[in-house]
Amino acid sequence: MNKNNSKSTLLVSFILFCGEVSLIWLGCGNAADNKKPNWQLASSAAFTENLVETLWTLELLPKNKCNTIGVRRLALKDRKKYEGVLVHLPGSSSNGNFYTTSENYDFRVYLANRGYDVYTVEYRTSFIPKDETDYSCMAAYKTSVTLADLQEIIEFVKQKTGKQIIFLSGHSTGARYLYLYACARSGEDLSGIIPMDGSPWEMNGRPAPESTMDINLGYAALVSGDTETNRKLFQSWGVEPDTGYYNVRIVDWAPAMGEAMRIYFSPSPYGPQYGPFTGFPTVSDYISDQLQNIWGDAQFSNIKNGYAKVDVMMNMMSKIGVPWPLVDYLEDAYLGNWKGNPPAAQLKFLKNIEKVQTPILVFASEMWTTAVGYEYRWKREGYEMIKSADRQYILLKGFGHMDILAGEKAKDEVFVPLYNWLQAHK
Repeated sequence: MNKNNSKSTLLVSFILFCGEVSLIWLGCGNAADNKKPNWQLASSAAFTENLVETLWTLELLPKNKCNTIGVRRLALKDRKKYEGVLVHLPGSSSNGNFYTTSENYDFRVYLANRGYDVYTVEYRTSFIPKDETDYSCMAAYKTSVTLADLQEIIEFVKQKTGKQIIFLSGHSTGARYLYLYACARSGEDLSGIIPMDGSPWEMNGRPAPESTMDINLGYAALVSGDTETNRKLFQSWGVEPDTGYYNVRIVDWAPAMGEAMRIYFSPSPYGPQYGPFTGFPTVSDYISDQLQNIWGDAQFSNIKNGYAKVDVMMNMMSKIGVPWPLVDYLEDAYLGNWKGNPPAAQLKFLKNIEKVQTPILVFASEMWTTAVGYEYRWKREGYEMIKSADRQYILLKGFGHMDILAGEKAKDEVFVPLYNWLQAHK
């Protein structure tokens, strides 16, 4: 395949046959008329005294509220050369916004201050209007579509920087996309991969050997819409639709949490010290308890043991929330965990991952453990499947899932080792 032959609406299908994965490129939209993607400069502004933040967007065909992607760059205002280029894939229900201007709480700021151009992907979900209530367009956001979007973005980054191979990082669900992308394009695009607290799959662990999922029934349930029967079908697979049906809650807090965040960010007489609130002295104490316990003790954030601070976590969470497609969780649940029926086998890629030779650095939190029921072992599986001779696995003792991104110990235990690894692999 010509690695420069990128089209803006290509659909990627991963087909596993006798252990081999092929890529089928189905042209439509912009691909049909063979035009160069029309990337637009959306904004560019000073981020700090030394850094500039720039956003580019691309409207895919057909042009509507559901078909825009983007990429956000953070880079030195004045630099003589690239130290390197890294593209980051955010997790589910997240966008590319920066959490802070401090390099202590965002690894992208840390790397940019040291000469790296850091590009963060803006998925299609980032551009759905905030006041939208109809999420049915997200039924089309399948893994194949997202992977095609990622190739479009990475081709743009390569053209922008002149670098033909780049580093790719991903947090949580972003790490799943990273593994999938590496299976297809590692030799063409990637000089190193950095999964952060993620795996080739995340949902529901491994069912009993006889458990099956006909994913085509799931696709049909999305097409036919919100009914009690369809909801029960998804629930039988452990995939829970939100009240919007086509989207999912990533953090399913009680309504009180939304009120707590509103109070926390409100001016006097409200604010972080407002209280009492639902049995806690202040709203900050309530939020701290929620962050500590929402996924089980310390899995989301080990905030009560000093691994994060309320103000930092609230600042991050106020900037990154977007809807997330139910179809993504449907395919994730199927991907490595269920026996399925053809043609759903096209989502299987586990044999092909063994062919990936790209250097890999994994960061895994110790505390996020119960997602598949056997401690943090699941986050080693993609790492162990890859046959690269150049690999490193860092287990972060005491870290919760979000502490990797913006925790009190993240700079010393994540950002610095990441920078040193990148420097050694340039």
